[in-house]
Order: sequence, then structure tokens, then C-alpha cells
Amino acid sequence: VVNLRFEDDTTAAFTMTAFTPHADGGHRKTRIFGTEGELDGADGVITWERFSTRTSTTIDLSVEEDNTVLTNHGGGDLALMEAFLNAVRTGDASHILSNPGETLESHLIVFAAETSRREGRTVDIDVSA
Repeated sequence: VVNLRFEDDTTAAFTMTAFTPHADGGHRKTRIFGTEGELDGADGVITWERFSTRTSTTIDLSVEEDNTVLTNHGGGDLALMEAFLNAVRTGDASHILSNPGETLESHLIVFAAETSRREGRTVDIDVSA
């Protein structure tokens, strides 16, 4: 469990649970709650429930599972490599969806969470540097 407080006092709580029926076969389930709605993702399908209107939108991003290369991280590993290769091939960096600063920031957060878990203490980080 990781609790995050951002500079603007926005908070997030992250819980990872490995031993659930959904973890069989390497699949993940993600649920994100916000002030206006909830995102629920599993097996390549994302559902957005909006609280104020009680409506939902479903997006199916599933991939064929007959090729294990496509199923690693739900096809994400392959998509990252394809985006990188397309950017190099075309000279167009817009194929890459995160810049080096955003990637570094996300990794710094994960490293701080792991330090907090191992050492049992709150870790402050400055990702603006």
C-alpha cells in the first residue's frame, strides 16, 4: 500500500495485491477511484463510471492471446517497442507518449515507495529537479 500526497495536496492511495483469482495467467485488474468517477480495467477492457450521471463508457483494448509476445503486460511491452521504433524510423518523437522527464518522475515515485516499504518511513521526493 502506498499513499501519495502531491504538491497541490491531491492524494492518491495505491494498493497492489498479488494473490487474487484475477492474477492467474498474469492478468491484472486496475481500479481507480476519483472524485467524479471510477475507472475499472481488466483483460484489456476499461470501464469508466461517471458518478454524477450514473453512466458508463466501455473501451475494449484487448489483444489476441495466441501470441505470447502480444500478451506481455497486455501488449504494452510490444506497443512501447513499436512506438520507439516508429519514432526512430520516422524522426517523429510524437510516437512516444511520455517524455524522459515524465518517465523519470514515475520511476522516482516507485523507487521512493519501495524505500518507504523497506524502511518503514515516509519518503519525500522532489520530482521537479
